[in-house]
Amino acid sequence: MNAEQHIYDAERRFRAVAQSSNDAIIIGDQGGNILFWNSGAQAIFGYQSDEVVGKSLTLLMPERYRLAHLRGMARFCGTGEAHLIGKTFELHGLRKTGEEFPLELTLSAWMEHQQQFFSGIIRDISQRKAAEGALRQSEEKYRAIFNQAVEGIYQTTLNGMFLNANPALSHLLGYDSSSTLIETVQEIGVQLYVEPERRSQFCQLVEEVDVVTEFESQVYRKDGTIIWISENARAIKDAQGLPQWYEGSVVDISARKQAEELLKTKTRLEAENWYLQEEVIEACAFGDLVGQSPALENVIRQIDLVAPTEATVLILGESGTGKELVAREIHKRSHRHERPLIRVNCASIPKELYESEFFGHVKGAFTGAVKDRAGRFEAADGGTLFLDEVGEIPLDLQSKFLRVLQEQQYERVGDEYTRKVNVRVMAATNRDLKREVELGRFRQDLYYRLNVFPLEISPLRDRKEDIPLLTDHFLTIGAKKFHCIRPRLTKKHVSLLRGYDWPGNIRELQNIIERALITANSGELYFELPSKTKRRLSENVGEDLKSPVVLSEEEVQEVIRQNTLAALKQTRWKVYGAGGAAELLGMKPTTLLARMRKMQLNKHHVLPE
Repeated sequence: MNAEQHIYDAERRFRAVAQSSNDAIIIGDQGGNILFWNSGAQAIFGYQSDEVVGKSLTLLMPERYRLAHLRGMARFCGTGEAHLIGKTFELHGLRKTGEEFPLELTLSAWMEHQQQFFSGIIRDISQRKAAEGALRQSEEKYRAIFNQAVEGIYQTTLNGMFLNANPALSHLLGYDSSSTLIETVQEIGVQLYVEPERRSQFCQLVEEVDVVTEFESQVYRKDGTIIWISENARAIKDAQGLPQWYEGSVVDISARKQAEELLKTKTRLEAENWYLQEEVIEACAFGDLVGQSPALENVIRQIDLVAPTEATVLILGESGTGKELVAREIHKRSHRHERPLIRVNCASIPKELYESEFFGHVKGAFTGAVKDRAGRFEAADGGTLFLDEVGEIPLDLQSKFLRVLQEQQYERVGDEYTRKVNVRVMAATNRDLKREVELGRFRQDLYYRLNVFPLEISPLRDRKEDIPLLTDHFLTIGAKKFHCIRPRLTKKHVSLLRGYDWPGNIRELQNIIERALITANSGELYFELPSKTKRRLSENVGEDLKSPVVLSEEEVQEVIRQNTLAALKQTRWKVYGAGGAAELLGMKPTTLLARMRKMQLNKHHVLPE
């Protein structure tokens, strides 16, 4: 076999191998023209062999590479200086469709018959790059969630060293950063746990069950203060089921624990002082809270109990019941009374201004931000922030409020600087927030953060014994406000006011009294009540007899029922004896009992009024 046959056979073997490769194999001469083009190149670039053989290699390159390619070819052929020969590197190619794609190129060169030749093995790495990009995005997303989570998140070794910790955990434990926490705490059980054996119990439980939830312990913060935490965690195990490390989350439940202690104290005090409920409560005014009903007395006891603490208070009640007055009384009796009480009506703020209103903004943060502005949280620093109508906070902004409540930190709009604030929060709403949570309109974690000490204000219809004192109070205030003589309040006036259900509560009562003062030109009071039995009450009985209001039998029975119910409530369902409902109504106790049975009135079950 001669040399030419050897060369021919070698070339055939090369072509067979080259054509079977999924990678592109391209050979070019020193002029930069394509001499060989395999099927892999056709699949990757989209050109048939006859479309590219004899043409410049620059056909396969994006415009930005071409000049550097030509200069590199000239330098190598002229001086032998090579930067890329014999190396594998990544760049971009250009398909027939004009689409750029990432590729991996291994470049070789050799001399033959005094001619310089080049070969390139090219691999399309689009899928690999896409996978790497997806993985990178996933990691970035996880890292963002990890770093921005409100809850503290960690990974630890089995022997109690931190592998990873997010900023929320470091803030919770009082450290400046996650790295400081990881470097400082080398033995979690010894350095953090108030009871090290509690940590041992936790680790044992984590390895025995799949997931541990709500494991409560006391831990030290960096400054030595003790807080309560609740942990959720699991052990990450290998293929043999052996634990490798722990990962979990932590929340601060100190406020909840404090509230539980308050509740125990409250229950004990109520048990010790139950006899007070049997005594006649003298007329009193607790700050701006006026009345003598058991419901108001209960509110006053709860105010006395919670005011000296730092617990978050959620005031519940219908519109007009005086929720803001309760918040003011709690603030007055708190350790923060010398600092401001800042009130915000959450229903009156446009959604687009919420962040600026509460957290402030820096100059240029948005159109119209012509100077730096402090928000409500900053204004209330050291004092109390009262969030009225808290149920109106938009759902997508509630997480920001949760962060301030938990960490006492926030950033102004347009600013990266994190500010610290010391604020006690009280909130009020006439909504059923628990129902709002079930409907997905209010964050559950924010609800629990606000609902540390719930305080419910009864509607006026359930404490009508307060109406005489409230009426007298508003008449005195109104007379000063309108610079007029205070008219006389009679039993008929009180009887009429107590016979109305007051859907607008105390606010409606105050408005009606002020309207009566304005129209009392002759010194007599005329109460215009929006009901079927609305009447003009006058001290002149003869004038009433001239134009009596005619009621249907059904309306008469309803008036009797409401009057009987009012008497029973006023006497706390005492029927017999001095001060009983029978005496108040001027009838025999047996007659009253018969009426109660007929109208289905009893202390435990009363039909809707």
